[in-house]
Amino acid sequence: MPAHVVVGHVAVIVAPLAALLALVYALAAGSRRGTRAGLVAAATIAFGLCAWAGEAGGDLLDELSAATPADLPEEVATHAHGSDALTVAAFVLLAVVLAVVWRWLRPGRTAGTAPRVAQVALVLASLGVLLTTATVLTAAMRAVWATQPGWVA
Repeated sequence: MPAHVVVGHVAVIVAPLAALLALVYALAAGSRRGTRAGLVAAATIAFGLCAWAGEAGGDLLDELSAATPADLPEEVATHAHGSDALTVAAFVLLAVVLAVVWRWLRPGRTAGTAPRVAQVALVLASLGVLLTTATVLTAAMRAVWATQPGWVA
């Protein structure tokens, strides 16, 4: 089994979990003390897995292109672009998490304009990961179906 398949599956499980944890952190101030370290770890792992899955996917694409005389279906390219978008979204989530959890949304921080802006940024970054995860999963299924002659979408 290609590494991309295994790492990709793990990435699309961990990335949305990191995004959901970020939503909890952003919206439930009382949970911040207990979730900060876990959020930093989850966002870091999610980005690393997405980058690794993208790298492994590029290798798989090269192998498929070399083994197939005809052009690969458009669905494969769509999935590749979606995977790139997920990696970018995971990086943005990690960057926002690292920027806000130690300062504007640290446990015990009083409310104000800066924490509210940080909260919105964290929510938007989380939603970006959730949306791109759904998009890349849909594209992955279509890419697999398009390359398997007997499968119908």
